[in-house]
Amino acid sequence: MRLFFSLILILLLQNSFAQTYYISPLGNDVTGNGSIGNPWNSLYKATSTVTTAGSIIHVKAGVYNEALQSVLSVGVSIEGEGVSSVIQSSFSKDWAELLSLRSPEGTTGNQEISFLKFTGLNLTGFWGIVVAGRSNVSIHDCTIEDFSDRGVIFDGRDDNIEAAPEKFATGNKFYNNIVNNCAAYNTATGKYGRGCLNIGGQDGMLIYNNTITQNQRPVGYNGFAIKYSNNGYLKNIKIYNNTIIKVPFMGNYGGDEGWDFAIELWNILGGMEIYGNNIQGAVDFVNTSKDEADYGVWIYNNTIGQKELNKHFESGLIFEVKTEAVVIENNIFKKIAGGIIFYTEGNRSMYDITIRNNRFEEIGSKNGNGNNGNGINISPGVVMKGEASYYIDNLWVYNNSFIAAVNNAPLYGIEISGAEGAGKIVIKDNSIKGFNVAPVFANPGEVIDSMVIEKNHLAGNGNNNKPFFIRGLPSHLIFKKNVVDASIQSPGFNFKQQIIRPVYYELKNSNILELIAIAALLVAMWFCIGENIYAYAPFSLAAAISLFLCVDGEVSLSKTIAAVLFIILCLYGWWVWRQRDRRGHRIVRITKSSKKDITIQMLIFSTAFISLTCAGFISYKNAALNTIALTGNFVYATSLTGFWLTTQKKFESWYWYLVSGIAAIAYFYLTHYLIFCSSAIVLIAFATWCMYAWRKKLNRKRISSSEKLRG
Repeated sequence: MRLFFSLILILLLQNSFAQTYYISPLGNDVTGNGSIGNPWNSLYKATSTVTTAGSIIHVKAGVYNEALQSVLSVGVSIEGEGVSSVIQSSFSKDWAELLSLRSPEGTTGNQEISFLKFTGLNLTGFWGIVVAGRSNVSIHDCTIEDFSDRGVIFDGRDDNIEAAPEKFATGNKFYNNIVNNCAAYNTATGKYGRGCLNIGGQDGMLIYNNTITQNQRPVGYNGFAIKYSNNGYLKNIKIYNNTIIKVPFMGNYGGDEGWDFAIELWNILGGMEIYGNNIQGAVDFVNTSKDEADYGVWIYNNTIGQKELNKHFESGLIFEVKTEAVVIENNIFKKIAGGIIFYTEGNRSMYDITIRNNRFEEIGSKNGNGNNGNGINISPGVVMKGEASYYIDNLWVYNNSFIAAVNNAPLYGIEISGAEGAGKIVIKDNSIKGFNVAPVFANPGEVIDSMVIEKNHLAGNGNNNKPFFIRGLPSHLIFKKNVVDASIQSPGFNFKQQIIRPVYYELKNSNILELIAIAALLVAMWFCIGENIYAYAPFSLAAAISLFLCVDGEVSLSKTIAAVLFIILCLYGWWVWRQRDRRGHRIVRITKSSKKDITIQMLIFSTAFISLTCAGFISYKNAALNTIALTGNFVYATSLTGFWLTTQKKFESWYWYLVSGIAAIAYFYLTHYLIFCSSAIVLIAFATWCMYAWRKKLNRKRISSSEKLRG
């Protein structure tokens, strides 16, 4: 019973001290007591005096010129009477806020700031409000404007260390606010952007029903609407039903005259949702993981774009460095160059990405040069520590609509460039319309294990509405059941993009060993003209390089078997060509094939072709039976047959090489290896020269034999 009465007494005492205090333009900080009849005159006086949790400071209508920082105690709330209650800052200290709510990490604030207008007085105030280390703090129904560097900061840390807090702030809210012109971009001092609202070290924060605008400053000096604080570290954040406006980007590249970000968030630790927003400007994520949540970021039902096409590059969603478990659905992206961009920097990975049911409208930029964006772009981005590669797996793109801007269309609808490796990519049931070079593009294509492009509606895209690859095809490529709208004319052949650019990238990324192997084949053929046994040294080098590349990379079993057979034939050919009779003359000389020899040749070819096809089927199942795979097997089977005949110095070996070379041109063109395709043309020319050289030797031998018979 005594304990019960003690608790009642404590509650009564708290109620007696937790009350509402008032400030008024007519009040007095010296003689006032904070009552409604005798209010104070400044927020500074009120926050310095009122420290009891549960108390409220009521700001009556009027303008309050605050020259000193106000420090709000834990549990104390501030309320006003709307935009007529104006807290005007003449507190101009750099790196300091007008209203401070700072406490050790894990402090429960249990307080609100509401129905007030905070103004930085034409950018003389540096920061507006800082909430650091506190949880359960709400800022709502406020107007915050004209602070020079940042408007509002919510940070789980109580210091300025750029790391995750030991105790994340929870339960904080920012809603029903209007924030204008509170974010700087310091072009002259390091090119670093600030935020109207800055968040870091938060778990479960809600940001909704706000209007945040940053477009009032000169070009190159506008920061971002929402930005991370202390490198972010954000869990279970929900940003919804906001209107966010960033000034259109005017730079020629990222960092030039600022960035196109309206929102920039770092180190997302799972559970983030962004939905129902109307955003003018890009949303940038750096390092996204799902941690203990079901997803990293879930972005849905937003409209992201511009009022009109910009001649500079405007983005929609940007994911940088590492990206894990992202779902992007039911959004509208309009009048921007890059709808969704993944810059997976520094040899990182991205996986479990779902992009579905979105509409991409008027994708492009207002310069008409074609090299201006994509619906979806995946590339290495900025090189970090010399590492520009990345790995991607389990990317699903389906039920989306991609529509290029008329007369300002980008090259590709979906682009995947610069990957070190890729697992499964599915592009299905989309509508892709009006892109200049191809609906889907990959460079290099050879690093992709599985790509499915199926049941898409394709119209008015380059490359006859087919996917375009540089440097090889995906190992398992399915392109089927796509519907092409023939009523919309596709762009014609683009020599620069479909020939010059692929050749450039192939040369740039060619393995030096491949080039050495090609050169070795040319040298070997030159030695063959003189029947010189040294031919087998460069032949062996080319075969060894081929085998090494098969073992080093993920190459089909059939190519590996072919490389091994070439090495065996090199050893055999060297042994045959070095044979001499008692007089030191060559035993094997250039001859034409008999009928029996031709039968053996056809048997060797058939055996090689069937064996390589079976090996390919073991590796890739039904994929081994498509036209491209069979053409590749034909190339290897004919060249193996020709090489067998070379070991016997049969003139017909050059016929087989020529047939193999012609097939190789088709094979490498179909598999998008233009350098190898060009090399095959050179090898054909060289083989033709060798063939005529051997023909001359045969003719001389025939003439010599005839002369002996006549003599």
